[in-house]
Amino acid sequence: MSGPVVVVGSLNADLQLAVDALPAPGETALATRVESRPGGKGANQASAVALCGGECWMVGAVGDDEDGRSLTTALHEAGVRTDAVAVLPGVRSGRAVVMVAPSGENAIVVLPGANSELTASDVHRLVAGLPPAEVLLAQGELPVPCIVAAAEVAAATGARFVLNLAPYVELPVEVLAACDPLVVNEHEAAALGVQLAGQPLEDEPLLDVLVQHTRSVVITLGGAGAAYASTTERGSVPAPRVPVVDTSGAGDAFVGAAAVELGRSGGLAAACRAGVAAGSLAVQHRGARMPRVDDSVRTA
Repeated sequence: MSGPVVVVGSLNADLQLAVDALPAPGETALATRVESRPGGKGANQASAVALCGGECWMVGAVGDDEDGRSLTTALHEAGVRTDAVAVLPGVRSGRAVVMVAPSGENAIVVLPGANSELTASDVHRLVAGLPPAEVLLAQGELPVPCIVAAAEVAAATGARFVLNLAPYVELPVEVLAACDPLVVNEHEAAALGVQLAGQPLEDEPLLDVLVQHTRSVVITLGGAGAAYASTTERGSVPAPRVPVVDTSGAGDAFVGAAAVELGRSGGLAAACRAGVAAGSLAVQHRGARMPRVDDSVRTA
């Protein structure tokens, strides 16, 4: 049984549009279907934690609107505790527009809303009221001071700090150094490599560069699985071939499942196996939030 996972992150109401092809700059695309779904990288990952059998608490902010009520209700239904989700009067909840092509590829625009109103002091205050966490998980959709505060809380309480730097934002090197692991996709890894090296990296493998600046790192590779490295282990996990319906939830499913396994066993390889299994399940369903899982994901 894993210890509690505390997720410090965003909550968004997603408007998902199915399109025949993602529009190019200046192009108008007609949607063939529209759906409203709960989203936000933080809330998606918290739901994945709970659906993979982990005890999970969400820390974040919503507005005092119908979207905010729907977002917290959806978390409850997934099994996530929302005692530490602040409701901000007079503020709109975060929203996102997600366009999905028949291939499953997507394009996303986020209006942060209440997420951008969360402060570092809010993070310290809200987490202080929760049970001690085994893993504290954050993402790049919150203001940078909130991510820094999450790293500070993890260090002060002895929790394992996991950061999914998505979307990529420039962070202090001290925050990167605390990540165990830092989780990025190939594009985020490349952007971070430029930050760390001062120029694009062409010859040196990104995994080798990033692991020099953090405790451990995972690079997700889409349909190719994931690669991981730390000072003591290194390897990769291939992904199974599955029918792809929508890729928008794959990364969040990966991170949530990996966080549960990190709290359970602490093993980076096992965490990547669980993450790949969850991500492979998520791409077979519409929406950014993964479906309920079976024991193949819980024990991957």
